[in-house]
This record gives sequence, C-alpha cells and structure tokens, in this order.
Amino acid sequence: MTLGSLADTHTIRSPAHVEYGSGAVDALESFARDRGIDSVLVVTDDHLAASGVIDTPVARLEAAGVDVVVYDGVAPEPKLAMAEAAAEQVGDRDLVVGVGGGSSMDTAKLAAALAAHGGPVRDMLGMDNVPGETGPLALVPTTAGTGSEVTHVGVFADERDGGVKKVVFSPFLFADLAAVDPDLTETMPPGVAAATGLDALTHAIESYVSVLRTPYTDTLARRAVELVAENLRPAVAQGPENDEVRANMSLAATLAGQAFVNSGLGAVHALTYPLGMECGLGHGLANGVLLPHVMRYNVPAEVDRFADLADLLGEQRRPGESDRAFADRSVEAVFDLLADVNVPTSIAEYGDFDRETFADFADVAFEHSEHNIDRNPRRMDREDVIGVFEAADEGR
Repeated sequence: MTLGSLADTHTIRSPAHVEYGSGAVDALESFARDRGIDSVLVVTDDHLAASGVIDTPVARLEAAGVDVVVYDGVAPEPKLAMAEAAAEQVGDRDLVVGVGGGSSMDTAKLAAALAAHGGPVRDMLGMDNVPGETGPLALVPTTAGTGSEVTHVGVFADERDGGVKKVVFSPFLFADLAAVDPDLTETMPPGVAAATGLDALTHAIESYVSVLRTPYTDTLARRAVELVAENLRPAVAQGPENDEVRANMSLAATLAGQAFVNSGLGAVHALTYPLGMECGLGHGLANGVLLPHVMRYNVPAEVDRFADLADLLGEQRRPGESDRAFADRSVEAVFDLLADVNVPTSIAEYGDFDRETFADFADVAFEHSEHNIDRNPRRMDREDVIGVFEAADEGR
C-alpha cells in the first residue's frame, strides 16, 4: 500500500452535512424545520415521480409543514435548458431539493444558482463562475454511483454547441444537506445498478492514481474500490432483495464522490466526452467500458498503485509474481467485473468506428476535458488518446 504524503497541507472540500444510512431521508424534515423552510421545489425526473420513489422525500418535507412543488423535467444526460426550466419554478421558494441520480442532483444545483443570481446560464459554466451563495440546497440520491450529492460539480449538454457537455464547478454548489438513504435505491433496474456502480468505481480508481491525490482521498478511494468489488455483482443480481449490498454500494458512491472532488479525475472522464456525445452512451456506462483500457495505459506509470488496486479488487498475489504482473491483474479484475454485470468490454458494441473518428474523439477530449487529461498519472498526447480508443474498440 502506498499513500500520499502527510507532510503537505491539503484542503478538504465537502457538503455542510451528510446524513447516511437507512432512513437518512428523514433528515429532510428536521432540516426544513430548523431552517424555517415554508416552500420547496423538488427537482427530479418523470420516471421517479411516476413510480413513487419521490413520495418518501416529499412526505418528509410535508411533515415539516412545507408546501412542495415538483419539477420532473430532468432527463438522463441533462441539458442546460432543464436547469433553466427548473430555476423558473423555484420562484420565491425557500429550498431546492434534488432527488434522483446525478442528472437530477446536478440540475438542482444549477437551478438553485440560477434562481439566486439570474442568468444567462452559460455565464456560470466553467470554473468558479457562480457569483455567490445559492439558497438552501438538499440532495437525495436514488442511485449508487455518481456521488453528485457530495460534489460541487454539474455536467450538462449544451444544446447551442451541438450537445457538447459542459461543466459548472463552484464551491457554491455544495449541498447544505446530502441525505444518502440506500432504501431509495430499491427500484434501480439491474442495468442502472451496473452503470452507476461502475461510475463509482471509476471515480475511486481515478482518484487513487490522480496526480492531485492526497492521504485523505487515498483513504476514501481505497475503501470505495473494496466496496464496489465486494458488492456490485450481488447488487446487480439481487437488487431489492439484498439490503446490505445496496447500502454498501451507496456508501461506496458517496466515498468515491468525496474522493474525486478533492483529487480530480483522469483520462477516463476525458474520453467519455466524445463517446457520450457521438453514441448517446450514458456517463456511467461509458466510464465502465473505457476504464480498463485507460488503466492498462496507465499501469506503467503507477505500478505500485495498480498493484494496490489489484489487491483491493480481490486479486490474490501468486508466489513469485512481480509487482508489474500483479498490477496488470487490476485491469483483468475490472474486465471480469464488467463481464459479470453484463457490460461490454468493447466500444464496438456501440458504433462502427475508425481511426479518423478516433482522431476526432481525441480533439473533443482535449478541447473539453483537458484538465482531466492533465490529472492522469501517465502523460497523454493526441496519439496516445487515439491509441486508447483503438484498444477499447478491440475490447478485452
């Protein structure tokens, strides 16, 4: 095990209050009472609204005597217009509550900022362009993967720029309350459980090898990797029948989110940009498919760390096995996990690509996510990125 240096001073960024565990959603009632909240906008998607998943959060808010209005216009891979529409619904309401996956929580963050400061929305894109505090914000995840409840980041497709994903990043987007209640993940379909779990694993692994890692992020990332390795398979296979594995996956997602928001990510997240845009591939699934291929590229730069990851992923070192050989098995462990949760190991499953397409993909990755490439443990140029896409096209 290799941990970051304790000799340096590091900043820890986090929400004001995290409530975790079965029944954590109940914290919404006391939060609303203590803050004197009278009216709330709940930001979610139409599936969660129709299926009744939001009923428990809404009931807790209403128990505090709060008037609740629901905006259910969020869709996967959210667009800036969704945040603008949600902000219009905020009006003079005292609290915004995002309930759902990363899409709903990100939309709630940006809606709260727009309601507090006005637009135009594109002025808030990028790093530290939210001008100040928002109104009170609470986030309640119903999936186990994005970690958005503990981050100060939102990702949106910009309709005016061909659907290119843009990031809003500001300390003013941290929630006042993150209520992580694994009971709310019961209705996740197996495919969603797999994709979101692989999202959490990607966050943890990229945090652990990021050039900006710290002892704090190392500790969170290591435990998150262990939890995903031990629990994602049964979470996908058993779902609502296994409370323990769902609770562990919720914890893994939150730990990984807290890790990466303090360490940064890496090349996997840069390369998902063009893959999501061109193929319509969801973020978590794109992360999962690309993860082992980027890991394979990175192993030579961080042999000790990838050997750690092999161990955390459940691999057993063989007698006389070198550190490098054991590090390489971290990649195989992720390939095995993908297969077990029915996720392809090749991007060829999602499109017919060629080198020219991958060259375009590389340009998009550098244009829109170069900061993630800069945090990758092994330096990458345009040809390196093309090579990773070609390897991902071939598959395992």
